[in-house]
Amino acid sequence: MNKLKFLYDVVKTLRDKDVINGVATVEVQKDQAKILYVKNEFQKNLVTMETKANIISEVDYEGKKVKHQSTTEFTNHCPGNGMHHKLFRHMHHAGGRCGGIKAKLTKLSFVLGLLDNMKAEEQADKTTLVTLEMTELPEDIKTLIQERMIHAESHHNQRHCCFMKECSCIEKGKFTFAMTVNIDHEIEKIVVTFDGVQQNEDDEQHILDIVVELQLNQ
Repeated sequence: MNKLKFLYDVVKTLRDKDVINGVATVEVQKDQAKILYVKNEFQKNLVTMETKANIISEVDYEGKKVKHQSTTEFTNHCPGNGMHHKLFRHMHHAGGRCGGIKAKLTKLSFVLGLLDNMKAEEQADKTTLVTLEMTELPEDIKTLIQERMIHAESHHNQRHCCFMKECSCIEKGKFTFAMTVNIDHEIEKIVVTFDGVQQNEDDEQHILDIVVELQLNQ
């Protein structure tokens, strides 16, 4: 299978959609105890940029328990904020900040590293499973991803501060990406997992498990 052509068809199919809707969830466990759970049922119009979201979040962190539910509707008029633009923008920034030929080559190296290590296999039900494991990536690419996660700490909001705080302390871990695509090149499901070991200020080791799942309705 030509991975580049396949991924191009997936992005093109996503780009041609007027509306996307689905459910996104994030669950974070520390030493097998759940400290964060977020569920977002959303609908986004990629033409008008109108978004509707029903968000449920639960935080159980450092003795504090918080549950929150909200429904929101908003319109983002800024250009380049569609789903496909966001996918490429995150990939663009993951390779380093702007500036100079060296930074641009670093970004290009990052993208080529992802493509080289990505696997795409057709399943018995005619769907295609696209997978990527961080343990298979070159060391420089692993470092770029981990540095990007730590850099994001400065942009977190208060509700999810525990998530970014825990991620910033990770010393080593395993990243896995799995995307299910149907025969029409539509993304059905994306699951991202991260199992990591962190060292806190008291030199104690903890196990951090993160699962991010996106289910899109077709």
